[in-house]
Amino acid sequence: MVAAALRAAYAWSVRRRYPTALREVAMMTGVVMEAHGPCRGPASPSALVDRLRAPLGELLAFAELGETEDSVVADAVLLDSRDQLTPDVHDLVCEYALPLAGTFEAEVWLPTWTRMNADHIRHQAFASLIETRSQGDYVVSRKFLIDHPAGSREELAELVSTTGARVVSRGYTEIPAERRYHAGPDTAWWWPCPVCAWPMEVTGATVRCRYRPHASVFRIVPGRAHRSRPGLIALDEGPRVARPEARPVNDAVCLDAGVWRFVVVPGASELRLSRALEKQGAQVRMWPELDSYDLHVSAGPHEFRIDVKEYRSVHRLIADLRTKPPQARVLLPQTHEHQWDAVRAALPFLAVTTETRFRAEVRRALRKGRTA
Repeated sequence: MVAAALRAAYAWSVRRRYPTALREVAMMTGVVMEAHGPCRGPASPSALVDRLRAPLGELLAFAELGETEDSVVADAVLLDSRDQLTPDVHDLVCEYALPLAGTFEAEVWLPTWTRMNADHIRHQAFASLIETRSQGDYVVSRKFLIDHPAGSREELAELVSTTGARVVSRGYTEIPAERRYHAGPDTAWWWPCPVCAWPMEVTGATVRCRYRPHASVFRIVPGRAHRSRPGLIALDEGPRVARPEARPVNDAVCLDAGVWRFVVVPGASELRLSRALEKQGAQVRMWPELDSYDLHVSAGPHEFRIDVKEYRSVHRLIADLRTKPPQARVLLPQTHEHQWDAVRAALPFLAVTTETRFRAEVRRALRKGRTA
């Protein structure tokens, strides 16, 4: 149900760009009608679109699928007053995307994050990275994706040549229109998120990362002339981050949005945690055995196997952990530590910790190693 609503919302937002978008909305209306049953829920594409402008829980309430147990998703709205996708879509609801069974072949213009689940997107992205079956090559290439999700073609080509990294099969594409700031008829700029380095969204004079936990929201300060580099002023009251510098759109590219959301976003937390642990004095190996788990940490006499889980929806996280139990202890990063109680309550036999708890545990293990 959520997957169909997501596809319908995206199709409606691009209906003027793609001739078959309205057909996609009609097909998704059929999926929703079947889930609701006779005489319940939206009975036409226009009625479905109206529901997409309201909290998603109103659409799910009649389907009796249990999906409204996730109150965060139930409160999400997919289309804004301009019939554009809301921040909820990229930030949260995309975690519910999945291939739809039956005859619903995805249109070529549908982005991966609207029609494939996170595991499928990651598998597709990593397929080209593991062709050599070399752990070293895999780590170099995956770190490259996370550290360099956007940049100029020349800069990225030089970095690939220098590092020997393999690029994902879909590669890089042009900076999307909604991430460009047009200072003049022939001058456009983009800004990397201070946390994940992917292009931030530009809405009027506001610039922000689509992923809310990154808490990066800025106001544009235009340059003195239309060709001058614009600046940014921080608007949010979250953790202080460095203000990114505007970069020219000309010759700039970025990774596919699905790869960003399900590879770069969690990868940024994994690398940040790895570097913090190494700074404490621990030894860290990333993605052992070609990604059997995320971090192998050696601290004093202790060895730790860690799987970092970064989901916006704790309901989705719990469901996925039940379906596919992890091979290591689950760690919730700092931005998601509030989910610990819910995960422990739902899965009492699962080994789970938080970043704060684990870093303290590593400090104790290092002290123990020094005094042994």
